[in-house]
Amino acid sequence: MKKTILTMCLLSHAVFAGEEAFDVLGSVMDTNKKELNVKQEMDKGNKAFAKSKYGRYYKEGYWQFFHASSKAKKGEYCTAMFAREGVSVSIMGPGGDYKGALMMIGSLDDKNTAFPTSSSQSKVTVTLKQGKDAPQTLKAFNYTLGESQAPVIVFAVPTIEAALESMEESMDFHLEYEGKNIADIEWHGGKRAKEELKKCLAGKPFYDKNPLKDKSIK
Repeated sequence: MKKTILTMCLLSHAVFAGEEAFDVLGSVMDTNKKELNVKQEMDKGNKAFAKSKYGRYYKEGYWQFFHASSKAKKGEYCTAMFAREGVSVSIMGPGGDYKGALMMIGSLDDKNTAFPTSSSQSKVTVTLKQGKDAPQTLKAFNYTLGESQAPVIVFAVPTIEAALESMEESMDFHLEYEGKNIADIEWHGGKRAKEELKKCLAGKPFYDKNPLKDKSIK
């Protein structure tokens, strides 16, 4: 398995120069959190929910593609986000003065109290394991997004090309903080996600429907 995405460097504060990008990303995550924070309903045995598209997306996961800033120009802040069972993983391309890429792993579950939460930029040390690769201990930033203050762990990837090169059809991520497991997520459909992200980066039309809100998606 390619390890490019694990060849990460510590973010500089310059990454957060365009904080509006993170605010917009946060608003998207808020929507997901509201509609997908449903484990308690499933625990109650809500069969109707389990059979609905929301239950299906919660269990199986889904992709969403968008510009992470409402002020983004074509090709800027292009983001591919996969959400599943209270966890999200996002790949975001360059925008503004920042020329690198970002990988973000976030918690959409209010009950995940082990996931670090910081109202401002905070450096943290985490252990990231991808697939069968050996775990790596890395420096990253902890940040909260949107009105619900959804927490994310943010890694810098040297270039968006490196991130794209490492995107495989199926990939799994396991994240630990202070010796505790805080996130597990496996995506599928990575090849299609890569192509949609490439379209956005090239300034071309891409699939930007929100499967949670679009009533035409069953």
